Amino acid sequence: MTNDNAQAAPAKRRMVRIGILAVAVGVSALVLVLRPREESVSKVLGATPVAVAPGVYLLGKTAPAAAYLVKTSDGLVLVDSGLEAHAAAILQQFADLRLSVKRVKAILLTHAHADHSLGAERIREISGAKVYAGSGDGPALREGSPREMFFSTFHMPHIEAHKTSVDVELAGDERVVFGDTTFTALATPGHTSGSICYLMERSGLRVLFTGDVVQNLSRPQDGQMGTYAAYLPPVYGGNAKDYLASLRRLRSLPTPDLVLPGHPKMDESPQNPRLSEKNWHALLDVGIAELEKLVARHDADGADFLDGTPRELLPGLHYFGNLGAMAVYCLDTPKALCLFNAPGGDKLVYLVKERFEKLGWKGRKLTAVVLTSADKESTSGIAALVKEANCQVVTPGEGRDVVRALCPAGTKLLHADDLPAIGWFETRTIVLQGRGLGPIAYELRWAGKTVLITGGIPVKFSEPAFDQLQRDVGPRTADFFRSLDELAKCKPDLWLPALPVHGQNANLYERDWDKVIDRNRKAFAW
Repeated sequence: MTNDNAQAAPAKRRMVRIGILAVAVGVSALVLVLRPREESVSKVLGATPVAVAPGVYLLGKTAPAAAYLVKTSDGLVLVDSGLEAHAAAILQQFADLRLSVKRVKAILLTHAHADHSLGAERIREISGAKVYAGSGDGPALREGSPREMFFSTFHMPHIEAHKTSVDVELAGDERVVFGDTTFTALATPGHTSGSICYLMERSGLRVLFTGDVVQNLSRPQDGQMGTYAAYLPPVYGGNAKDYLASLRRLRSLPTPDLVLPGHPKMDESPQNPRLSEKNWHALLDVGIAELEKLVARHDADGADFLDGTPRELLPGLHYFGNLGAMAVYCLDTPKALCLFNAPGGDKLVYLVKERFEKLGWKGRKLTAVVLTSADKESTSGIAALVKEANCQVVTPGEGRDVVRALCPAGTKLLHADDLPAIGWFETRTIVLQGRGLGPIAYELRWAGKTVLITGGIPVKFSEPAFDQLQRDVGPRTADFFRSLDELAKCKPDLWLPALPVHGQNANLYERDWDKVIDRNRKAFAW
């Protein structure tokens, strides 16, 4: 070996060592690049797309309801799909999470309400995913109607429902498996007839997606758990007994590791979905106690919804249904047969004949029509009805001449103030002002109950009803407030308004009437 070669040998060995080290560093760097970074798991349900458990994401930027996304070994599963038909907020959150919507294998709908379902069809079109929904909501989803099944009592006039393909209808207890992840469909009707909770299980983790059966995680007040739907007539899909059974079922199950509700934004501050058994049971117990009371009331007094379906509210006190927006009531007493209000033009005669036939009142004649105002809506059927029945008419003082001009010649008009003295039924007339022509209310004692029959003062809250109220009252706010002061003195067990809202229940309990009066005042607070 020459001196040159001897000197070169150590240099070559150093170069080899440096090369090996460089390769090692490069491989380590490549491993770091390729290795998935650990997900940061949020402890609360916030307003951004975030992991709440490994591979389980809250899509918190949808409004008003949340959606959730689950990564499985066999693709993505979306739970609910937001209010937007184009699903823009959902799609943006996929992008934020760097996940492809084309990997969605299934869309699990908790129920048909628009804020949970309207984006499903668009995501199905993009991804080819199957849509799963409860069998009770399947027909409405496929038809895109009735509107009440999508929007409940919420006023969203600029949003339309549309048909949604439902590939799999769930009756309950089905297990749907996606690789390493299993979803069990729990039939939990009551908020809607087809409400489903989904219990996800993977690697010992149990996650419950509740939809609106449990809307949020703070301790709710009455009607805020999602149970408001149990107070509504059947067209809205809610049912008090079903809801009660659903909450009892959830309580009987082992406490899930995470509870992911339909409206986490309803909580005043972001909540931790990891509930202890004590807190989970306490949350459910609020709803159970509320619904036990509601079911008991329905059993005792009837679910007397003023929803267009004729029914006897008390012995002899009948709801004949609606003509347009106005309700028609009839009171059968030993001394008289009285109809309250005369809406609907010529249709009123046919409605009265039909109801008389159904009730077996063949040959009976109306004694009188009792008006709650002289407005056109209340009197449009008066001419045809009086001509047909040859009955008397009880009118308010203001507007009496208007009513006289509508009635056939020779019609006997009675003044509303004289009604208590006539003695057909025990009543007190309450003269009102501030809306319409000659508004008046009648407070009756009947079948051991206090019944209040009113015209357009007051109204139960809804955005359209209050918008119209504000237009009608206009500058007469002071008069309207005086009417509310007078009505606040009443303590009705049943309230029969000329203009029922959302098929409201005629029965009132505890502070229901006080709340109605207060809400009408607040309509003009601004």
